[in-house]
This record gives sequence, structure tokens and C-alpha cells, in this order.
Amino acid sequence: MIKTMRRTLFVVYVVFFRPPLWVIIWLVGRTGIIKTIFLIYPTDKKEYVDLCPNFRWFLKLLSGRPTPGGIIFDKRKPVGIYLFISNTPPELIKKKNHVLAEAIVRRMRWIQKISGATACGFAGQLGPILEKRHGIAMKPPFFSSTMGNVFSIDDSISFLAKNMDKRPWQLSIAVLGGGELGGMLQEHFTHQGYRADIVDLVFKRRGGGLKIKDMETAGRQLGAADFVINLLPTGEDFLACGATDFLKKSTSVIDFSRPQIPQEKLRAKVYMGNRVQRTGLRFAFALPGWQQRELPACSIPSILASNYGIIEQNITKFCAAARRVAFETALAATVQPAPKPLLARLQLLGNEFMMNCHFYLFVARKNFVYMPAK
Repeated sequence: MIKTMRRTLFVVYVVFFRPPLWVIIWLVGRTGIIKTIFLIYPTDKKEYVDLCPNFRWFLKLLSGRPTPGGIIFDKRKPVGIYLFISNTPPELIKKKNHVLAEAIVRRMRWIQKISGATACGFAGQLGPILEKRHGIAMKPPFFSSTMGNVFSIDDSISFLAKNMDKRPWQLSIAVLGGGELGGMLQEHFTHQGYRADIVDLVFKRRGGGLKIKDMETAGRQLGAADFVINLLPTGEDFLACGATDFLKKSTSVIDFSRPQIPQEKLRAKVYMGNRVQRTGLRFAFALPGWQQRELPACSIPSILASNYGIIEQNITKFCAAARRVAFETALAATVQPAPKPLLARLQLLGNEFMMNCHFYLFVARKNFVYMPAK
């Protein structure tokens, strides 16, 4: 029922209130409170149903058009806007969609201009796709996800290692996939004292997907690993590549895939590694499938740049800066909230909706009242 209500509200808002909302965002932007805009996307068609109906005409309407999906709050103070597009990474990575990629970037620049934001963040694979595939540089005011992802994985492993009461030189890490990001993680963790290896993967000639290149070498790497960092696109890719046969029961899998690895399919423990938290900072409405306290790790670079003036390309310095302003892995909240009854969930949804409405009405009324008489 909650999802149905959210989808209905989203359709009504996109069809009828999207144009006036740009005027409101422009008015709000004059106050200087919008610091960052952040673009999210669905990994696959299944994720559409958490936010909007899977209607072809509706998805075509959202294609390449960043649409406001909610507000980023620091306690009760709005500090940013997150936006949504209906395009998936497999769609955007195609060379023939270069024009579509440029349209998204052009519209993000326009939204940045009218909102007064100083940073534009791109979630997940968007930044690397735009930069590596379409030649669109991720330089300020644009911020890719890479540094935020590294921090999230670093803090997740640091947190779990501390709970195990072990030092880095006593632990082994295996990185599965990730390309350039995988190499960065191997170098970063080796520098800290961990034993870190990359498990080589190759594309299957038939049927697509990925498989382990050398099963014997991978068996030694994965069999000895205390932590396995999964950077493959989906949880199904992880299950299909053959890695599960080598994992110990005590191994902790730091999962960065979407959809995630089903815990019931593994005897090893699975932890979501792409979620961070910071007291008071939240997305409203909460991202589909996420808890209120959970923030996407890929949003950290743009938030650090816009809210704290921190722009850092050195991994060690970036992680230190993120910790300095109190970001941490979402794994630190080990006590999961009890399931909320339907009435409480409806009340939470209503409170978030009314908070957004009151904020926009307050700003619009303020600008109207103080408008000089002609």
C-alpha cells in the first residue's frame, strides 16, 4: 500500500506539477540554501516499481530528464535535492546514446544554475559511464561516485576488523571485479597493511556474463580471504561467476552490487558496502529500499564539496576528511529497527510529504511577501 501511494503521488507530481516546481526551485535557490544536487537511477526495470509505475510512456517521459525526487536534509535544514532519471546503466553505456548522455549533463548544468547549487553528484555507475564512455569530464562542479565508494568500503572493513579484534596485517582481502576501482582498492588496502588480491575475471563468449579466469589461483585467493569485496554489477553475477564455491563460512562479503547478493544463497555473511550514515543527514523521501538513516556512499564527494568545501583526490586524505565530518559506514548501526506497523509507516510517509510541502510553501510565500511593489 505504501509503494502504491508513493507511485501514485509521483505520477501526479511529474505529470501536473513538474513545470511549476522548477519555478519553486529557482525561488528557493535565491536563498542560497541548496548546496548540492544529486542524480540517481534504477539499476534495472525491477527497481522502477519502488518509485513509479513501469509504464512505457511514463518512463519515456523521464528518459534523460532529471526529475526532482526529494530533498536532502541536514537535521531540519534542507541542503540539497536528489533527482531521478529512468535510464539504466546498460542503456547509457551504449555509444549510440551519446546524445542522451549529453542531454542529461546539459540539464544537470541548468538545474545547478537555477538552484544555486555548487556541486552536482552522479550516483553509482553514472559518473564512470559519462567520463569513460562519453568523454564528459567529472571535474567540479561534477562529482563522480568513486571516492565515496572507496571510503564506504574502507570504513566497512575497518568496522568489521575492529569487531574481530584483528589488525590489518592479520587479515586478507580479495577484490572481485571493479576494473580501475578494484585496482585503487588493492593499492589502498595494501598500503594499510592488509594482504589484498584481485580475482581476475573474463567475459563469457557464450551467454554473456562473467567467469573467473583462473579457478586454481582464485581458489587460493578466495579460500584465504577474510573479506571479499564484490564489485560486480549484480548479485546474480557474483553467484554465477563461480566464487561462491571457495568462500569460508567465516568470510565477510562486502557487497556493492545492485540488486544485492541474496543472503540465503551464501553460507558466508553478506554486508551491504555502499551505504553510509551521518547523524542528522537524510534523504526525504528515503531512497526506495533504503532505511532513513542510510545514505548512498556515492553522494559523499558532492556533499563534502558543497557543504564543507572539501575536494580531495587522494584516497587516504579523502577518507580522513569524510571521517572528520562524521561520516561512517551504515554497518555501525548494528541494531536494526523493528518493522513498523502499517499505521506508523503511513504516518512517516505523510510527515515527509508534508515537510516537503511546508518548506516549498514557506519559501514561495516569503518571496511573494517581500516582492517590491511596482
